[in-house]
Amino acid sequence: MLLISSLRYAVGAATLGGAAAFALAGEATPTGVQANFVQNGEASFVVSYFEYALSKEADEIGACPKGMSKAIKVDLFAVATDSASAPPQGVTASGPEAQAARARLQSLNSVFSRNVCQNPQKAGPDPDFRTVEGSNVPVYGIDLDGQDSRATGQPAPGTCAHDDFRGFNGERGIDNQFYRAVGCTPYFQPSHGDYTLSTEMLTGAWGILIRLRGVDDIRNDRDVEVDFFANNDPIQLSAKREAVPYASYAPMRDPRFRASTHGRLVNGVLTTDPVDVRFRRTANGLYVERPLQDARLRVTLSTAGMMEGYLAGYTSVADLYDVQFGYSKVSDLNGKPLPASQGSIVANGAAAFFGYSCNGAYNALVAVADGHRDPKTGQCTAVSTQYRIRAIPAFVVDLETRDTNLTNSPSVAR
Repeated sequence: MLLISSLRYAVGAATLGGAAAFALAGEATPTGVQANFVQNGEASFVVSYFEYALSKEADEIGACPKGMSKAIKVDLFAVATDSASAPPQGVTASGPEAQAARARLQSLNSVFSRNVCQNPQKAGPDPDFRTVEGSNVPVYGIDLDGQDSRATGQPAPGTCAHDDFRGFNGERGIDNQFYRAVGCTPYFQPSHGDYTLSTEMLTGAWGILIRLRGVDDIRNDRDVEVDFFANNDPIQLSAKREAVPYASYAPMRDPRFRASTHGRLVNGVLTTDPVDVRFRRTANGLYVERPLQDARLRVTLSTAGMMEGYLAGYTSVADLYDVQFGYSKVSDLNGKPLPASQGSIVANGAAAFFGYSCNGAYNALVAVADGHRDPKTGQCTAVSTQYRIRAIPAFVVDLETRDTNLTNSPSVAR
C-alpha cells in the first residue's frame, strides 16, 4: 500500500498551470523505440504534482444551479454570539439572519460543546450545504466502473446508481462523486486554492514513488509491472523550488504502504489494473491515513520521462470524511494514536475558517456514495475519488534506511 504524509496549510493557486496538461495526449513515439529513462526494462518516477481531480469554477460550468454552500457571514458572527461588536445595518440579535447564524455556528461548534465534527452521523443534513447537480457538468477524471452510469439506470456490479460526469474533451462515464459532494463548496473552487496538496508535498512532508518493471517499449507494451511506494525522503528541489529529475529516493519499508499491480502501455498511455493503496498526510502535525481502494493509474508517458494523468479509485465514506473533514483517527510521527480531542481542534477550526459544516460534508458523502455496495443493505459505502498527478524520472533505491531525525525512536526503520 502507498503512503502520503502532508503538511496542511493555506496555499495559493495550483502549480500545474492549466488543465490542458491532463488531456492524456501522449507524444508521437515510434513503436519499439526505448527511452533513456528506461534502464534494463525498469523506469522509476517521483510524483511532483498531486491534486484532487475536480473541475473549473462552479459558476463557469453551471454546476450549482441552487447556489453555493453557505458559510457563516463574518459580519454576523458578532450578532450570533451576542458580541459587543456592532452588527450590520438592519440586522438585530433577534432577527432571522442572526438566528440563522446561530444555527450555523451550532453546526460548526467548537470542541468545548457538542462536537458535530467528531460525530457527524448524529447530526442531520445541513440544508445550506449544496452538492453538484446533473450529469452535463465537465470534470477531470476517468471511468471507473466501465459504463456511462445514470441515476435512473442499471448500476454496474458492486456500485449504486448515480449520474456520471463528462470530461472536458467529451469523454463519458467519468466517476467522480467526491466532486459531486464538494463541488458547490467555496473551499474546493480553483480560485480558493487552499486544498493544494502539491505545495504540501514540496515541503517534504510526503511523497510517492512509482516504478515500472519489464518495459520493452514505452509506446506499446502489454505486460508491465507497476509498483507504488511511499517516498522515505523529502522531494529534491531546485533553487526555483521545482522538483529535480533523476534524484535518488528510498521507499518506506512498511508493507502496508507498498502496492504492486499489472499495467499495459497502449499508444503511450499507461493503464493499470485495480489495486488497493494507502495514503498518509498530516494536518497541523497530526497524521491521518487516506486509503484508496481499487485504485488505478491512467497516465501518458512521454519520451522525456514525463508521466501525467490520473490516479483514481474509491474511498470509504468514513475514511474520506475523516481524512478531509473529521480528523478523529490521528497519530503522531511514530504512528502512536493520539486523543481524538487533538483532531477535534483541527476539524472544527477548519470548518469554521473555510466555511463548511461537518455534518453537511458527511451527509453529502453518504448521499453520493457510488462504490462498494453492501450486499445486505444495498447501500454503497465508498465514494469515487480521483487525483491528477504528474511524475518525473527518478532513481528508486529499494533498501532499508533509518531516519536520523527520529531521535526519540532510534530503532525505527522507515
